[in-house]
Amino acid sequence: MTTTIFPWSPYEGRTSMVSGGKRTLTSAFADLVVFRQGFQSHELPEIFAAPEDDGENDAARDLVRLEAELLSRVLANGRLASFARPLGGGEVTAIAPELWELDDTLPRFATGALNMDHWANERAEPTHRIFVDGQQFDSWLASLKPLGPLSNRQIEEIVDPQLRAARSVARRSVDREIGIVDGEVEGHAHVASTPPGVGPELLTVEEVSTLINRSRSSIYDYERKGQFPERVKIGASSRWLKTEVHAWIAEQAAKRGES
Repeated sequence: MTTTIFPWSPYEGRTSMVSGGKRTLTSAFADLVVFRQGFQSHELPEIFAAPEDDGENDAARDLVRLEAELLSRVLANGRLASFARPLGGGEVTAIAPELWELDDTLPRFATGALNMDHWANERAEPTHRIFVDGQQFDSWLASLKPLGPLSNRQIEEIVDPQLRAARSVARRSVDREIGIVDGEVEGHAHVASTPPGVGPELLTVEEVSTLINRSRSSIYDYERKGQFPERVKIGASSRWLKTEVHAWIAEQAAKRGES
């Protein structure tokens, strides 16, 4: 069965279909957006129907896109399981994490559906509705922190999509090199592909200083200005994620190559 699902229309009524402890992707994404950005579900169709203006409308769309990228990374890394059920009902099957490796996942969040035979084609008529594991999603969402005021680095990514893309590429490159995959700095939602019980590698300020050849005071100053990854608080101490520091180094190298 195929049908037309107009982008963002699933958010207008906020219907939440349940399938064996699973919840719709649109319901989960709506919860993420309201928690992190404050946009209500019914506002999403309005946000994407608004004209481009190089101002508030575009900024709102970019903020929603950032949340889609965050959630899609968690799905692609396998921390959050996703499932497909034929439109109208039928057998539920697991969606392989690699089916979330898309250049742009936002259209998939806009409809909450996909075409299983042509999963990478956003224009293909959807055949299946997407669900996520409800318990896993709740645990992940509970681990996030509200965004609060945007850092300088976050603002830079909103106003400069090319910079955001460059940083994303740098992070993915580092992930492949050291074999660990971490989530966004924002919210500190970390995903590790390491064996069970092994967390992401953390660095002290002394180790960061040695790695980037900068003084401790410079590191804290960079962070305060939003020019360096944020620390992860662990009790009374602080640590930096090694993946994020390496991504920052790759970003600096890329900037040098452009100049």
